[in-house]
Amino acid sequence: MSKRLSFLLGVAAMAFAAPVAAEDFYAGKSISVLVGAGAGGSYDVYARTLANHMPRFIPGQPGMVVKIAGGVGGGVATAVQMEHSVAKDGLTIGIVQQTNVTSQITEADVKGRYDVTKWHWIGNMAPLRNMLGVWRNAPSQTLEEAKKVETIIGATGRNSPTYTVPATLNQLLGTKYKIVLGYNGTADLNLAMERGEIHGRGANWISVVISAPQYIENKSFKVLVVDGLTRDPTLPDVPTLLELAQGEKEKAAVRLISASGQFARAFFVPPGTPSERVAILRKAFDATMTDKAFLQEAVKLKMEIEPTDGATLDRIAREIINSPPDVIDLAKELLGSP
Repeated sequence: MSKRLSFLLGVAAMAFAAPVAAEDFYAGKSISVLVGAGAGGSYDVYARTLANHMPRFIPGQPGMVVKIAGGVGGGVATAVQMEHSVAKDGLTIGIVQQTNVTSQITEADVKGRYDVTKWHWIGNMAPLRNMLGVWRNAPSQTLEEAKKVETIIGATGRNSPTYTVPATLNQLLGTKYKIVLGYNGTADLNLAMERGEIHGRGANWISVVISAPQYIENKSFKVLVVDGLTRDPTLPDVPTLLELAQGEKEKAAVRLISASGQFARAFFVPPGTPSERVAILRKAFDATMTDKAFLQEAVKLKMEIEPTDGATLDRIAREIINSPPDVIDLAKELLGSP
């Protein structure tokens, strides 16, 4: 056989060689976890804890680096970036504020910018009940008092639970919460409360438990309402938005708003990510959720862990987006959406 023929046969063999096996893809690489919330908050804590353990369950044991994108605007910019800008190779995982799911159908400035039904959900570490609470010297200390006096509430953006909870209360009960936008996460909101710049804030209760336990110890922060399908077990005397709703249609609309809590600590990769890599990440996530070392760290950090698998999140996202038009319209009205 001539050297030229041998060379050509070698080239042909290389052309038809099997691609790198899916399980070998992550070897020697690093995965970025893009967090659409501020540094120091519970989203940050959950993402970093996952990054500490999940790589052990990914073939090739890649690195995993958390990158804080910030929470101004409720993390919408991160949702848009994940869908349209990052490489669809399974090397960038996103986590955005849970209201980004419902905002797709309730907020005019969000509609069409991304589609959560096309995201590949990896899994949710825990569902979440948001809340609204006020500082110890706020002019109103109850929901009834808030109907009579203006109370300033800080929020990161219209597409964040820091906005949606007080906005819904204004519509449901006629409270006079003045919502000030533009804060960058719960750490920023906490500082604003302590300085007297605002009278209260929303977001999730776990953000207080993890990042500001002193508020509980010195009773400087009072929770008035919880946004969840059920009451928070640690706040048994605090009512839910759903309990405050009147009539079946109103309850259905509030239920739609509250359903976003199922995506509270949910991670995803963008549309177009190869299915075999999605499967690898889902399997690794599920294994992490039952890992002893991971659960020990979660207990130490006072993190709630109640996982939901990616396939279930896919289904719930479709159910939310395909809600009846009249229910969506009322939810928009409650949120004060244009």
